[in-house]
Amino acid sequence: MIRSSSKHLTLLALLCLSGALLFAPAPAFSQQATEESPQTGESASPDAETPPAETPPAEAADETQPAADPAEAADGIDAGQDELDEAAILRFDAKSARELEAVERLLLTAIKKGLSGENASFAKKMLGSVLLQKSQQLIAAMGQTAGNRNRAIQLRDEALRTLEDALKNDPELVEAHLLVARLNMLPGGDKDAITAATSSAIDLLADNPVERSAAYLLRALTWGPGNEDKRLADLDAAIKDDPKNREALQARAAVRLQNQDVAGAIEDMERVLAEDPTNLQVAQTVVQKLADLDRVDDALKLLSNALEAKPSEGLYRMRAILYRMQLKEEEALADLNKALAMQPQDPISLLQRAEISVARNNLQAAKDDLRAAERIAPGVAAAEQAIFVRCLIAIEEGRMADAINEMKTLIDRDPTNDGRKLQLANLYLQDERPRQAIEVLSSILDRDPTNVSVLRSRADAYLSVGDHDKAIEDYERAIKAAGDDSTNYDLSGILNNLAWVLATSPQDSVRDGARSVELGERAVELTDGKEPHILSTLAAGYAEMGNFEKAIEWSSKAVEVGKEQEHEQLQQLEEELEQYRAGKPWREKQETEENAVPILSPEDLIDT
Repeated sequence: MIRSSSKHLTLLALLCLSGALLFAPAPAFSQQATEESPQTGESASPDAETPPAETPPAEAADETQPAADPAEAADGIDAGQDELDEAAILRFDAKSARELEAVERLLLTAIKKGLSGENASFAKKMLGSVLLQKSQQLIAAMGQTAGNRNRAIQLRDEALRTLEDALKNDPELVEAHLLVARLNMLPGGDKDAITAATSSAIDLLADNPVERSAAYLLRALTWGPGNEDKRLADLDAAIKDDPKNREALQARAAVRLQNQDVAGAIEDMERVLAEDPTNLQVAQTVVQKLADLDRVDDALKLLSNALEAKPSEGLYRMRAILYRMQLKEEEALADLNKALAMQPQDPISLLQRAEISVARNNLQAAKDDLRAAERIAPGVAAAEQAIFVRCLIAIEEGRMADAINEMKTLIDRDPTNDGRKLQLANLYLQDERPRQAIEVLSSILDRDPTNVSVLRSRADAYLSVGDHDKAIEDYERAIKAAGDDSTNYDLSGILNNLAWVLATSPQDSVRDGARSVELGERAVELTDGKEPHILSTLAAGYAEMGNFEKAIEWSSKAVEVGKEQEHEQLQQLEEELEQYRAGKPWREKQETEENAVPILSPEDLIDT
């Protein structure tokens, strides 16, 4: 072994240390703690050995270690020089756990024997790098625990102890600080340790803004409730250091949305999509949030800008869904056609287009798209959207039993979905099964007694079976719950139906002409006098009060508007007018005869 403090050997050792720091593997971690098993790191290098869990963590070099005996250093050579030289040479090729431990032992021995000045500082730096590499191997081994939670936790704890020793020897190891933070983000980690480690890394990275940006982001993700300002400040700093840090932009957009800063969130997401226009996950997240906030126009603008930067079938499909939310079926269809032109084998776009085709009464096109989607991905046949498309086609073809069965299938999958139950009730009404509809609607109202749409539907069902008292009760409850909100509810329709039964019921105890006129006038006002059946209802109210002059006036308007619109009930409108001219009020009692044909389930339909 060469006993020399030559500059050449020192230079060789420095090169070894630099190489170890540059080429040591850097495991990746999830940036969010979960309550599941610890996240896995990168797989270990093929040349690396899995460190045994029982290997105790190396001790840090003792900074209070006394200097070498003067007698031993009389020739100017440190007592631990031999071990330091050997460690420097071995460090160059050290990769496996055993090789790293050999270097570690030599360095600890050298320090214990005695090193001075630059040699002491250099030994500590090298020991820090060795311990960092050992910790990285431990972290990589976490990914090979095959779901063994206890083993993974054991390795995580050993890696943390090793990193602690590494930082005692070299407090400027930025990667070690960041690994401490990431390991503590796993279940059971120490949030204070995360803050301390990321703060140290941020201080050390003053001359490296891009890496410091990542450290700011890591610290931002650790701030809990009550520290929203600190989280936002760290995200601002991360983006200032690296304006292209997409993860920081995404995180800040989420914070801004929570703070109702929609404009700021959109700006951040536009920057993300400008860097990565095909990032559907990002687009979907912000679009969903904007839709939840009823900011569909803002979501459309965001997607349009992203599509302008780089067209993508996923973005076209997403924009089509937004157009459908706004009832812009033509625009939605155009986008779905573009999506399918780019990716003809996309079953989701095919199902979306099939729905629109049904609404456009193009059943053949709908069937073609449905079959194509099921052919491309046979499992699609069991998807909710495919079931719904089959239900829509069955409705249009008058196969109500099939439509009802399909809707029941959807409800069986999600029994709490009141929207689907309301659709089922409406199918029962269309199939002249009002009593079954009432049963379904009542189950919804048991949980949600002020649901305006359901109250109105049940009132209509009661009306169809001649139970006027219960119908009136539900209409009144619906009007009270809706208030003056004619935007979210068909308030004019509810007012009209209640006014009609109050004016035309054959039951004397039910009729109330004055109340009918009051409600009818509100309904006419809400519809600007453009709905013939509502004008007809106001006329019926006046007839019930005995004011046939007014009844004839409003009934004549109903007939006039009905002719202009070629209204489907024009014949009845004309009959009502003749009744009023004869000085007689109109009487009507619906009494739907329940459809007694049994609805067979698919299991009951056996081919023979």
